[in-house]
Order: sequence, then C-alpha cells, then structure tokens
Amino acid sequence: MADAPSIGTQAVRGAGWTIVTGVGSRGLGLVGTIVLTYFLARDVIGEVSDASIVVLLANQFSTIGIGNYLISKPNAGRDVVWHATAFHLALGVLAIGACVLLQRPLAVWMKAPTLGEYLPGLALSVMLDRIGFIPERLLARSMRFRRIGISRTVGELTYTSMSVGMAVLGFGGMAIVYANVMRSVLRMIVAVTAVDRADWLTPSRYSPEILRAILRFGAPMSVGSSAELASRRLDNLLVSSLWGADVVGVYNLAYNVADVPAVQVGEQIGDVLLPSFAKMDHAQQKAALVRSTGLLALVVFPLAVGLGAIAPTVVRTLLKPTWYDVAPMLTILSALSVTRPVGWTINSYLQARDATRSIMMLEIVKLIAIVVAIVTLGRISPLWACGAVGVAFALHALASLWVVYRLDGIPLTRTIGKVMPPLLACLPMVALILGARYALSAAGVEMRGVGLFVELVAGAIGYVVGALVIARATSRDFLTLVGNALRGRRSRARS
Repeated sequence: MADAPSIGTQAVRGAGWTIVTGVGSRGLGLVGTIVLTYFLARDVIGEVSDASIVVLLANQFSTIGIGNYLISKPNAGRDVVWHATAFHLALGVLAIGACVLLQRPLAVWMKAPTLGEYLPGLALSVMLDRIGFIPERLLARSMRFRRIGISRTVGELTYTSMSVGMAVLGFGGMAIVYANVMRSVLRMIVAVTAVDRADWLTPSRYSPEILRAILRFGAPMSVGSSAELASRRLDNLLVSSLWGADVVGVYNLAYNVADVPAVQVGEQIGDVLLPSFAKMDHAQQKAALVRSTGLLALVVFPLAVGLGAIAPTVVRTLLKPTWYDVAPMLTILSALSVTRPVGWTINSYLQARDATRSIMMLEIVKLIAIVVAIVTLGRISPLWACGAVGVAFALHALASLWVVYRLDGIPLTRTIGKVMPPLLACLPMVALILGARYALSAAGVEMRGVGLFVELVAGAIGYVVGALVIARATSRDFLTLVGNALRGRRSRARS
C-alpha cells in the first residue's frame, strides 16, 4: 500500500486542482467579458458591475467568518455546522433584502440610473451561492478541492456561454444577470450533492455557547474579510461616483484582468494553505509560511509583471478601439497582483494561529488607505486612482509581514528575502517582451495576434531563464514539490 501523502503533498495537489480549474474558470469568464464588450455598451456593463458589487459587499458583510471557522475547526460536529448554516442563511436574507430595498438611493449615489433593473436578479444569485456555501466549506475542510474546482469550472462555462448568447440575442445587461443566476444554481447543486445532507442539515438544539464560539472567532474575521472584499470592490463604486458608469466599465474590465494572478492563483493557494496550516504544529507553520511565500511569489510574480508588460498588445489584439483606454489602466493595476498574494498567504497563517484580530486590523487599514487614496488622488484622473490602489495593496503586504514578525518573530528579512529573487527574475522577462515588441514594430509586422504570441513566448523564455538563474533555490524547491505530488499520484494509481 502506498504511504499516506504528507500535508505538503496534499497542499500541492489541492493547489494544483484549484489553480488549474480556477484559472480555467477565470479564463472562460474573461473570454465572455471581452466578447460582451462587442455587444453591450460601456455604461451598461458599468451599471451591471455596480449592482453586482452592491450585493457582493452585502453578502460578505453578513458572513461573519463562518466558512473560515468551519475550515479551521476540522473536528467541529454536526451541531456546530447546523448553527453555522442557520445563522448564515438568516443573516443573508436580511442583508441581501436590504440591498433591494435601498436600490434607489444607491443608484443616485453611483450615477447609475438603471441599477434597480439588475439588483433583484443579482440578489437572487447571491442567495443561491449562500445556500451552497456551507457544503463547499465542508468540502474544503476535508481537502476535496477537486470537486470544488469542477463546480467552479462548470459554473463559469455556463455563465460565459449563457451571457454571450443572450447578449447576442439582444437581452442587454439582463444577459449578465440571468447568466449569474444560472451559474449560482449549478454551483449550488454540485456543492449540495457532494456532501451528506446530515452533515450540515441535521437540526440541533440552540446552543449559546456554540454561537458565541463562532462569533468570537468569526466577528473579527468577518470584519477583516468584509474589509478585504470592500478593498477589492468599493473602489469600483468610488470610481463610479467620481467618473460615472462609462469610466467604471473600463476600470472594472482592467481590474478584473489584472486581478487574475492574485485571485485565481494567489487566493486559490490561500484556500489550500488554511486547512494545511491547521493540521501543523506551530514550528511547522512558521517554516511553511516562509517556504510558501517564496513558492507563491515564484508562480504569481511573472503572471502579474508579465501581464502589465503585454497589456498594450493584449488590449489592441482583443478589444475594439472604443476600449483601448483599458491598456494603461491594466498596466498600472497589474502591479497590485505582485503584492496581494503575500497578504493571502499570511492571512491563512494568521487564521490557523487564531490571530483573527490581526487580520481584521490589517484589512481595515488597507481599506482606509484605498478609500483615502481614491477620494484624493483619484479625483485627478482614473489613472491616478489605479495607481492609488496599487500603492495601498503594497502597504498592506508590508504591514502583514510586520505583523507576523511581531507575533512570531519571523524576521522581515527572511520573508522579503524569499520573494525578492522571483521578483528580480521577472526583469529578463520584461526585457525580452519589450525587445520583441520593438523588433516587430521596426520590421513593420502588424498582423493581429502575431505580436501577442511573440511577446508571450519571449516572456515565458525570459522568466524560465531568470527563475533558474536568479531564483535557483526556490525553483528547485518548486520542481521537487511538483515531482513528489506527481509520483504520489502514480503510486496511488498502481496501488
């Protein structure tokens, strides 16, 4: 019989599933978003985006960290899960219902007059997601990331095909709303059917002790998570209030593309790290934090930096001329993806250490920094707003490293020393991308798509060489982990 896989190997496999399916899902979503720009006006996309952010924020504010509590407490029984389920659904009804009731004043503030057309349908979508939330967290607690990844991929495939198809048929902004609802239905079905209903729907007598334990862990966690989501979404509402729905449509597209390395790689790895950290003792947690920070940088930094470098070519290849102002925003916003994954890793570490108050304070500080920067610098121009967001996320990453140093004595030089080689390894990549662009321009090559292909190949070669030379130790560690995960899979297949 094959040996039981180590926590590190399980984490690598889980990260592999979540990254591959997450990037695939996000890729499908981005393809759909780009196609939608050919059939929907910028202000329509902007107003649907505003409505979506309103319900997402309300959903997050009312979550109170229940999902993280269940994952970090792998031995919690059915009575705890029942309390979490009932409380989670009740709070959701109150929060999402309030959004629908306040749609008119929200529309006036965000300069989005048709916001009310889209809010009810998007509110339904979020409530469906809320029903499937607890089963999905139970899957994550047992490290069944394959099922979660498949669920997300099926949902995104459905969303993309349905939104584009209905937009072509003339449904306007409601095409996005209907597609969101159908995606939520499918994801809910997959999650609910994957977990024994008795594990989360077995009624239990009300226990104040259980509820207090959830709130004690979840209240600061919820504030932190809500502030984190607000830092990713409130900027859209602020940009909309300053510049209108037309500009926020462009800003939202640029932000969503720039967000791919952070959310679909960094956040997915963060989801895997939390249950992994929870199974380790304190000494193992500290060593794993430093190691995972370097490995995450090796994977995410080239995606973020490379995306910023090829942004002008990507935009001119894929979008209509009316959307070309996405390019400079995308270049600037890609900088935030360099620093955000560091925060995700430390967030998972602090949760496993029950340091939820530290998470709360870090996220509040980041949110305040973003709001202050946008309402001041963002008034100059939308590009200044993009720069302000990037600076705020960089400050959050540094503050997170400092908190870990104060909590457990992990020196900043040790963690920063792990991320600097992968960052420096990006320099050859950028140099080759810019060199390839200059060479094609000098040669007069203007065929659509050729420039993007050449820049991607040049960037990939540049980073592989840079990583193997400049970040040699981290690269070897990464290849060893991947090799162990693959050998373990083959061993189980033979058994």
